[in-house]
Amino acid sequence: MRWLDALQQYVKNGHACVLVSISDIQGSTPRKVGARMLVGKDSVIDTIGGGALEKQAIEHSQSMLAKAGSEAQFESHQMVLGTDLVQCCGGKVTLNYEYHPACAFNVVVFGAGHVAQCVATILKEIPCRAHFIDARTQWLKKIPSGDGFNANISTTVLDNNAFDAVQNCPDKAYYLVMTHSHELDFELVEAIISRGDSAYCGLIASKSKAVKFKARLTRKGFTESELAKLTAPIGAKQHCGNLPMEVAVAVVNELLQLQQQRNKTTNSKPGKRSLTSQLQ
Repeated sequence: MRWLDALQQYVKNGHACVLVSISDIQGSTPRKVGARMLVGKDSVIDTIGGGALEKQAIEHSQSMLAKAGSEAQFESHQMVLGTDLVQCCGGKVTLNYEYHPACAFNVVVFGAGHVAQCVATILKEIPCRAHFIDARTQWLKKIPSGDGFNANISTTVLDNNAFDAVQNCPDKAYYLVMTHSHELDFELVEAIISRGDSAYCGLIASKSKAVKFKARLTRKGFTESELAKLTAPIGAKQHCGNLPMEVAVAVVNELLQLQQQRNKTTNSKPGKRSLTSQLQ
């Protein structure tokens, strides 16, 4: 696999990686300007020439990945091969390190009906990973997806175990529950709140359905703080209409607002590194 194919795959799957490229050379060097390799958590794809230079570049890339930053980073290092790395070439090489963070905006949609299809239409244009889960394969086939670097939509057929389906979802995901069954909706909401790490748990519902669900959850022993994690009806604060696309626009707007608040909280923590660092 070449570095470009690997980069596309990493971005598509929402995994962190570092793209290393030779941006400048002087004298004798293993490879020319433009050579690249991609370093992931457990793999290295393509090459910048091997030897001590590549070994050092892999180690530095892995150190960037180990820090697991939430923002993209860029670093540029120049090395004298003979002095710094004891390579016979003796030239100078400038390496650029582009850190691409893992996707922190994972949206899980239970349901593939009309509203879900509209949600997918919007999300495929947004930098996120969106996963649609439904027991009805014929409806899953209608979920739109992008191409290439925008292919951020995936689907899974739901089996009979709602709790297992929720447990297999990404950490700190944004959940939307909008299936064809009220009872399945309740099982999913219960599983999501029980899991305890959701960034958002939204239920498509009327006001009466929302009241009934919260009453049932209370009888099951859920606390007020746990029930506060449930947003129902979804999109109500946006004052949109009831058409599928209107509901979809409202709920995606809620998700984007929450994600922006989450990013601001993360970026305001003391001691955070700047986006770009130049190291010579």
